[in-house]
Amino acid sequence: MRRAACGPRGGAPPGPARPEALRWLPLLCLLLPSLPGSRGTAGPAQSSWDYQDLCRYTWEAVNPDKIHYKINLCGNAPECGHSSTICAYDIKSKQYFSVGDSSRMRSSKLLLEFNTTTSCSQQGNQHVIQSNINFFCGKTLGSPEFVASTECVHYFEWRTFVACKKDLFKPTEEVPCYVFDEALKKRDLNPLIKSSGGYLVEDSDEDSELYINICRNIGKSPDETRICPEESAACLLKNGQAFDLGHPKEPLKKLDKDRLSVRYERRFSSEKEKPDFCEGHDPAVTITFVCPQGRRRKDTNPKLTAQSNCRFEVEWVTESACVRDYLESNSCTLTNEQHGIYVNLTSLKQSPSYVSPYLAKDREEYYYYLNVCGKTTGGSCSDAYASSCQVKPENNQNKVAGRFTNQTLRYADGDLILTYPGGDACSSGFQRMTVINFECNQTADDDGKGHPEFTGETDCTYFFSWQTKYACVGEKEDLPCMVADKKKRYDLSRLIRHSESEENWEAVDGNPVEAEKKHFFINVCHRVLQKGAAMNCPKEASVCSVDKNNNTKNLGTFMSSPTKVGENIQLLYSDGDECRPNKKIETKILLICKPGDLESAPVLISSGYDGCLYEFEWHSAAACVLSKTKGDHCRVSDPQAGYSFDLSALMNKTYPVSTTDYTFHISICGSVENTLCGSLSAACQVKKSGGSWSLGVPSSELSYYDGMIQLTYQNGTPYNNEKQTQRSTQITFLCDREAGVGEPEYQAEDNFTYNFKWYTKYACPEIPIECVVTDPHTLEQYDLSSLSLSGGRAENWFAMDSSVRKKYYINICRPLNPVPGCDRQASVCEMTYKGGESTSSSEISNSNLGIASQAPILEGRGRILLNYTGGSLCVRADDDKLEPFSSLIHLSCSKGTLNSSPRFIEIKDCIATFLWETEAACPVTTTEGDAQSCSVKDPNTGFVYNLESLASEKSYLIMGIKKEYMINICGPANDCLPPDDKTQVDSIGGCETEDLNHIRLVKLNKTLQLSTEGYLSLTYRGPNDSFIITFICNESYPGELKFVHEEMNSARNIHDTFFEFHTALACPPAPVDCQVTDAAGNEYDLSDLSRENKPWIALDTSKDAKTRTFYLNVCKPLPRVPGCPGGAIGSCVKYGTKGQNLGVIQISPQAATDGSLSVVYLSGDKCKNNRQYSTRIIFQCDQTLGSPVFQHEEDCEFVFLWRTLAACPVHRSEGTDCQVKDPRYGYVYDLTPLGGKDRKVSTDEYDYYFRVCEGLTEGTCKQPNRNTDVVSSCQIKTQGPSFKKIAGLLTTKLTYDNGLIKINYTSGEICHKIYQRSTAIFFYCDLHPDLEPVFLKETEDCTYMFEWHTPFACPPFKSIECSYKDDAGNSYDLSSLTRHKENWEAISSADSSQKYYINVCKSLVPHQGVGFCPPDAAACLMDGSKYINLGEVGEGLQLENGIFVLKYTNGEKCPDQIRRKSTIIRFKCDENRLDSKPELITAIEDCEYTFVWFTASACPLKSNVHNNCTVSNPLTGHVFDLNPLKRQDGYTVSDFRNHRTLQLSVCDEARSSCSNGVGVCVSDGHRPPVNAGRMNKTLTYEDGVLKLVYKGGEPCPSHPDMTYTSYFSFVCRSDAGPGSQPVLVSFDEAACAYYFSWHSALACEEERAVECSVKNGSTIIDLSPLIHPKGSYEAFDSSDLSDLTPDFYINICRPLNAIRDVSCPPGAAVCMVPLRGSPIEIGHVTGPPQLNTATNEVYITYNSNTLCPEDKNLNYSSRIVFHCNRGTNLGKPKMIEKSGCEYIFEWSTPVVCPDKVDVLGCSVTDEQLHYSFNLSSLSGKSYTVPSGLQSYHVGVCSGASDVPQGKCRGAAVCLVSSNKAASFGHIGKMKMDYRHQDEAVIVQYKGGDVCPPVTEMGELCASSLSNTRGDFIMNASGSNMNGHGAPPRRIWIETTSGASVETHQGTGNLLLFSSAMKMLVLGALSS
Repeated sequence: MRRAACGPRGGAPPGPARPEALRWLPLLCLLLPSLPGSRGTAGPAQSSWDYQDLCRYTWEAVNPDKIHYKINLCGNAPECGHSSTICAYDIKSKQYFSVGDSSRMRSSKLLLEFNTTTSCSQQGNQHVIQSNINFFCGKTLGSPEFVASTECVHYFEWRTFVACKKDLFKPTEEVPCYVFDEALKKRDLNPLIKSSGGYLVEDSDEDSELYINICRNIGKSPDETRICPEESAACLLKNGQAFDLGHPKEPLKKLDKDRLSVRYERRFSSEKEKPDFCEGHDPAVTITFVCPQGRRRKDTNPKLTAQSNCRFEVEWVTESACVRDYLESNSCTLTNEQHGIYVNLTSLKQSPSYVSPYLAKDREEYYYYLNVCGKTTGGSCSDAYASSCQVKPENNQNKVAGRFTNQTLRYADGDLILTYPGGDACSSGFQRMTVINFECNQTADDDGKGHPEFTGETDCTYFFSWQTKYACVGEKEDLPCMVADKKKRYDLSRLIRHSESEENWEAVDGNPVEAEKKHFFINVCHRVLQKGAAMNCPKEASVCSVDKNNNTKNLGTFMSSPTKVGENIQLLYSDGDECRPNKKIETKILLICKPGDLESAPVLISSGYDGCLYEFEWHSAAACVLSKTKGDHCRVSDPQAGYSFDLSALMNKTYPVSTTDYTFHISICGSVENTLCGSLSAACQVKKSGGSWSLGVPSSELSYYDGMIQLTYQNGTPYNNEKQTQRSTQITFLCDREAGVGEPEYQAEDNFTYNFKWYTKYACPEIPIECVVTDPHTLEQYDLSSLSLSGGRAENWFAMDSSVRKKYYINICRPLNPVPGCDRQASVCEMTYKGGESTSSSEISNSNLGIASQAPILEGRGRILLNYTGGSLCVRADDDKLEPFSSLIHLSCSKGTLNSSPRFIEIKDCIATFLWETEAACPVTTTEGDAQSCSVKDPNTGFVYNLESLASEKSYLIMGIKKEYMINICGPANDCLPPDDKTQVDSIGGCETEDLNHIRLVKLNKTLQLSTEGYLSLTYRGPNDSFIITFICNESYPGELKFVHEEMNSARNIHDTFFEFHTALACPPAPVDCQVTDAAGNEYDLSDLSRENKPWIALDTSKDAKTRTFYLNVCKPLPRVPGCPGGAIGSCVKYGTKGQNLGVIQISPQAATDGSLSVVYLSGDKCKNNRQYSTRIIFQCDQTLGSPVFQHEEDCEFVFLWRTLAACPVHRSEGTDCQVKDPRYGYVYDLTPLGGKDRKVSTDEYDYYFRVCEGLTEGTCKQPNRNTDVVSSCQIKTQGPSFKKIAGLLTTKLTYDNGLIKINYTSGEICHKIYQRSTAIFFYCDLHPDLEPVFLKETEDCTYMFEWHTPFACPPFKSIECSYKDDAGNSYDLSSLTRHKENWEAISSADSSQKYYINVCKSLVPHQGVGFCPPDAAACLMDGSKYINLGEVGEGLQLENGIFVLKYTNGEKCPDQIRRKSTIIRFKCDENRLDSKPELITAIEDCEYTFVWFTASACPLKSNVHNNCTVSNPLTGHVFDLNPLKRQDGYTVSDFRNHRTLQLSVCDEARSSCSNGVGVCVSDGHRPPVNAGRMNKTLTYEDGVLKLVYKGGEPCPSHPDMTYTSYFSFVCRSDAGPGSQPVLVSFDEAACAYYFSWHSALACEEERAVECSVKNGSTIIDLSPLIHPKGSYEAFDSSDLSDLTPDFYINICRPLNAIRDVSCPPGAAVCMVPLRGSPIEIGHVTGPPQLNTATNEVYITYNSNTLCPEDKNLNYSSRIVFHCNRGTNLGKPKMIEKSGCEYIFEWSTPVVCPDKVDVLGCSVTDEQLHYSFNLSSLSGKSYTVPSGLQSYHVGVCSGASDVPQGKCRGAAVCLVSSNKAASFGHIGKMKMDYRHQDEAVIVQYKGGDVCPPVTEMGELCASSLSNTRGDFIMNASGSNMNGHGAPPRRIWIETTSGASVETHQGTGNLLLFSSAMKMLVLGALSS
């Protein structure tokens, strides 16, 4: 085409013009001459088509960098007046002008021409400015596109359904679907619009499906949306119905830089029309489109992010939301500069002379001839621009199906698509279009070019797919050991073993059989290295087996590249040795992605029956897809692929690079000298003849992809070009292990960027070390790879040396996960803590103590050594020589210790030594499980794999190769049987089906096997057939069953079928380190909270507690909980019988600076918005073992608080006399029983003799030089007994270090001329008796190390969970009764020389006076000077008929020498009893002791809420007041991990960077501050914890529908002082939740254990009845009757409870309320009552903190003096005198009167109370109490009635069983008493029948005292006496059966029975 003929004289049409502009030039030549002079007129519009639909909107178009157009076809374009149709804005001059008026429009077919009255000059002629819009038929509403412009004419194109001949593409509703951003770049979502149908939105709701279209209604569709209303743009399918959720009303909107939004609404005229699930709301759907940062290279889907009130929020992260120029090109290339990727398809373009054009055929009648970016040479389409030609061979009909003039190459969301529009028109008017989807295939045919394949046609659009290597986005040439799958690439080259310094991979045999054990050596994509045990392997073998006799076999040779099989990578090695005639061995290796793990070994799964096919499975990071990652601080890592690089070794130096004219100076991650290019230049170009330029400013951000590390510097010196482009530098680092540091090489300057290449060893990934070792004699294998930490777990193991406050980071078989300051290659690194606890800091003191460069070494069975060498340089102590540090890690097999940690032993002579007891050091074995229960226990970890829950009522149906299988797991597959076959029911495990006939039934003869490699298999065996199911760990539950393959051998009549079941139940627990250190170097160990057999049940006081129960474990998976999912989960909630996984154990605990610990369990079951449940447990140090307490649930995360002794720091301690005390729990270890004899331990060369804490037998060793020395350890040569060396002298000093006990015998004989021999023995807890010590090693300085597993190293202390949750959902916690400093005491009323010591849920506290009680006793009797163990902690709390029962068993032997003493404590809820003690009820046969305890601690937990920063304990009434924490400047906390500063306000608003009312303000110095929660004063109290929650912060970036929230927990710390500070415990990024802990004295409640009694001789005067449990006593000045004196409020021995309308200071026990002013505290509890021996009066003195105004040197005080006043009225205090600053009160009360009791008939009179209790109203009536199949008949002051004739004569209590009866006490031997401490009347009957030794049931008799049935005690309690009359009468009887009965008999209510020896009558029964 000739363009100059009508082009403007000033040059060519606007250029560079798009190709479509060429079509306008002929039209321009026709139009311009016809235009009249300077003013054109236009007639009325003659339109044959209706463009009015386009007038609803004002449209936009842009001439880049010049003009911005706004278009309204019906006039009124903004800014240019009412008549303007097209308004132009000149970007440079910033002026508006009209380029088309509606009044001057004319049309011709699909061309609209708009003239103006504005004249212009073009080609020397006068014209008017005009615009032309050419319309084409399109499938969407489309938008106008600027094409070209001249001086006078502006050209546009518009593809829209409005221009189509038919309504084929016309929607019901559609809105404009594009926007222009601030830079006038177009973001166009039209490519996402579907002509019909919709996109499925990802959602966790399985019962519904949400479909959306974009900017348009869904319309008619043949797919899943066919039942949707056509007019709906969003449609919900639910229960077989379709609901219209909205129509598009408004155009697409731009929210911000990278987010667009469109909204659909549906308004109903009546409530009845609205869907039920909308609950009266009109539905609406908002879709937010997010342009991702950088290329994603993967398909994306819309996701539902929120749903409430029938409003659906959908987010779609898609590259289609990015700038169109970024996604599209009109050429055949995409460039990195513009498009972020590089694609070049020009190699696919065929020249015109090409004789074999690209050809594709459809399934019917058409051929398609194609070319790429040019004219096709086939198909006889003569059009010069035809790239796609459609041909019908029958009649030689051809149509142009697309032209390259308007082509678009688009790469978005991983799809590379080339579109040819503008073909010949179809009948609808739509121009044919061709769409080609290119896919990457490096091995495509035709030398990688490939060919197109027809995939379908829709409405004249033709779709093709084309696999070619030229579509591989930005990839290098393929390597033989790599796999490419579309955009995904996998690289196995890391696994190749090349050099002689490397070792072959050795496979682990998953099912080792002793007779068939072999070595299996493997190399990847390479032949096996002929070395070591593989020396004789065939040279060509890539897999080789070697048996015990050194016979080798070639199992296959690498002959083909790896391939992708499903989501895994497969290597096929063929052409091995011959296995049978004409058949050679093949090996399949299936590599499965295991992120970060490059140490695990391949595992042999099967060797086939005929030995022709070996199958291995290999879990490795090399099978994970490669990804591009970025890192900072000169480091970068890919945790999924297991790569980690650190270039910091190249820093702090300038590297010069010279060329002919220039010298370049380069710094890595820093700046060069300022003298070169000024300040802050990372790269500098210096011209040798003068002049310099900066090539970029410093950056430490590295990027990594596929073997290349790149560092880019930008913003250098600008060029002198028009755009003043700034120079930049890119350095690419490549691996070369031989290059050392290497040096940069200059490559070229490319597009203002200077490129350098640098080969260096620092760009090389570490060579993976196989973490497996095989015993060469037994071929037993050991696999340590489970201890290798990698992938997403950015953690390391650590060991502490608390003596010098050092911490050692350790990893196994691989380098450490990155630790700042540690060498990248180091596997051990040392950190030292400095300063005190409050001002501590830490620094890396040795960056490298050794590199993992060699495989593990076998020291002996179950003992493995890791030797890490090549650390940083060290100076030897003996000769000052330099040598590298190294580390020795001795691992010892210890079954069941899954979550153990390494222990530091010593560092001497440049060698660090560690010990590690772990199950990972045990040999790989296979365990056969229990086939009936379908479970198998891992013998090493103790973890039980239970597959029972996979059993299904209906069998699993699986597709195989042209056949189906039906299988059940752990249950019968009855579906395999015909309905009428009853003979084989429950006997078939599975079957194969063909044509609906069930054939090949497999019997339910099942075998469940577990290899300790974690391979779990279930086998169903028939006579010849087997189904073998291997269970594979993944996160799904219950999981998915898949067919794998089948093996048949007709000769041997064998047919095996293999399946895989992917399920979470097969996941082994991850090794989690339960130890953690805080920033101050304190060490914590939560392993005491790990449970094996039963889970922790969380306390829950929320409103949902009645319907759910939480189960938790710490550092170990939950034990089996029926209903909860199996697998390695750490947290589960059950609603009824259904359980949900709340998180998997995979992260170790974390420590905050205040010692608060937290652990998070992630990846639970699906939650709302496609998230997953998680659990966060916050631990705080306390004095009890405690229980987890549910706090709240926030956005799918459940938060628990656990106050526990296990969260307190662990300490090191020393002890003497062969004893040492655990400083945390307080119990004492005694190793004395290990003494008494010489111990002999032999090695190959020496025998070692030693004794524990004693000297060796004389003559065993040589005599020491000094007679005073005693030899405790000796070394003797086995072959030369005369060689005897003293290896250590006696000491009885033990060292305790967090569970490890050590004794060290030093000062032995000289060794190596400079050292003295010594012996170190390490004692480990092991409950197996009779284990002997084991030799561990000899160090270079002649220290002989031994380890000894013994029960004496196990803690004598026992504790149990002291909480309970009942069936009604109430939570109880008795841990407040657990004592830690002293024990509870109970004194026998019968014998004052006896005293009982008791603890609750815990062993007794070692204590003066209890020193001789056994350490594991929980109850103990002191009888004179004798101490008797009454029982140890056993099972936990039990609830029996509303009473909590705690049983201690296994005490000392009873007098009968058969049974053992036991103790039962019964706790009864009484909210008024805050300071009660246990009371002895019975001591049956000096064997079973029963106590009762009335206490508020046995009542259900409550929570309380106040709103003025105060709150009260609902049980004690104590008021907590946090208002003293107010600060005008607030508090500042640093979040070091996220580089943020947090400003906090508590109880009052403080200054902050945020707006008013903000409680937590977060800032990072770069962005505006963030409101992380609004301040409030609503303090809550719940189970001993004070909490504040700040909600209503700013929207959460990760979930905009959520807001920031902050949680504060206030913890009691009495020594915290007034300057206590809050500490950030953790930040939950996903939920935007901050968790703070605050240790403060304000959170402490007054100690409730203040005694409220005083001794007067042998009598105890107890004032506790005067304690007011809820209210207070009011006192007045008795001498002043006016109203002008203050009022006083008083409590006894306790602080005041809350008083309505009186705000007494917290903690006050005496409060004065003056006439004016606030109440004043004039006394708080400071001690127990005192006795004035002179006056014999009892008094209490309360001191005060309030200054006395009368004397500024004194504080107020109060004294209360008690006088005896007999009667039932307890009296009240009176203020009688004020003496200076002391107020004196008088109190007349019977409580201090001497006690005396008179008994008359059935009444008892207490002289102290001056009160008679008369029980005669209960006399003469029959009370029957059931006890199992028996019943007690009880009389009160009368004989028992309704007993069998002739039996129980004269008995007051009779036990009746059928026709037999036995007397338990005679009416004539009745005694009555009143006991003040019990507030109870005691009735006792003696003289019952003789008790037989054995009952009729064969049980030992346990019902009598002194072999008589009797001593029946009835207790009438008056616990509520307060002088205001008697309370309601109740009777409470206890029986051994625990039966419960309630009757109403006269004046008494018979309530509860629980002991055959006691009856409690609760209530005062007055005469």
